Formats: sequence, C-alpha cells, structure tokens
Amino acid sequence: MNTQKHIKKINSILKKIINENLTGFKEFGEFKVRPGYGYDKFYLDWVDGGYDMSLQGLIHYIMYSEGIYKEILNKKQYAELELMIKESPEGIYYPNGDFDSDDYSEIEETQEIIDTIYHNCIKYVGEQLIEKGFDVQNTFAEFLGIERDEEEEDFSGFDLGI
Repeated sequence: MNTQKHIKKINSILKKIINENLTGFKEFGEFKVRPGYGYDKFYLDWVDGGYDMSLQGLIHYIMYSEGIYKEILNKKQYAELELMIKESPEGIYYPNGDFDSDDYSEIEETQEIIDTIYHNCIKYVGEQLIEKGFDVQNTFAEFLGIERDEEEEDFSGFDLGI
C-alpha cells in the first residue's frame, strides 16, 4: 500500500480547494469551504475538537469519494465505513475491533495508515495557509511541530464553569 500516493492525491485536492477559496478567506476572515464533498460545508482551520465540519471531516470525505478508503480498508471495514457515513455523517471513520481478536494487528496497521494520512494532510493545509499569508500557526501548531503561543488565547469572555 502506498500511503504517500494517497497523501499526495488528497493534498493536491486540498491545494485546489484552498486556491479556489483564497478570495473568500481574505474577504470574510474565515476558512469555510463548500467543495462538493460529503455534506459540503467544512472549515479548514477546525482541527481540534469535534469532527463535524472540520478539516478532518473534509479529508474523510475526500478519502471516501476518491476511492482511497477502498484501497486501504478490507471488505468488513469498508462496510463499517459505509454504515458509519449513513448513521453518523458528521463523524470520521476509524476501524473497530476487539483487542483480543486475530485481526487486531490489521486494525492497528489500518489505523496507523489513516492517522498518517490525516496528520500529513492537516500539516499540508497549515503550511499552505501560512504560505498564503494567513496567521494560523497557533491553530496548526500541533501538526507543524511548533510551540503554541498560549498568550494569544484569551478565554476572558468564556464561562468555564469552574
């Protein structure tokens, strides 16, 4: 299996999406895109927290629509993916399995491939947005391997319930 081939394909799609939406990013100050995948509304800078409308959600739907999951998953996993998309369209796929089962090493290997794809593609989007002049270093810090500037985060308007 050629994980780098999949990453390259997804990144080329993400680059096209970024380039097609640059004007909107600058004009509206947000990274919302409607690229025609999945439920068609994603935010490229949503990389923490839930997966609904996140960059991970977009990558997930690109992998599904472009047939990448078919190359990565076995038949059972692919059936789980299709059920998951039908029942929880705002989620992303991760292989299920029992730690004691014979197929656990296959599940673990599949999970590692998926994690590698997500990490590399999210990092790529962060690099692309930074290259285009957007200040998103803090948002993508974990994926870029840089320290997050904690002073930039201001939670004074939030009731943390503490």
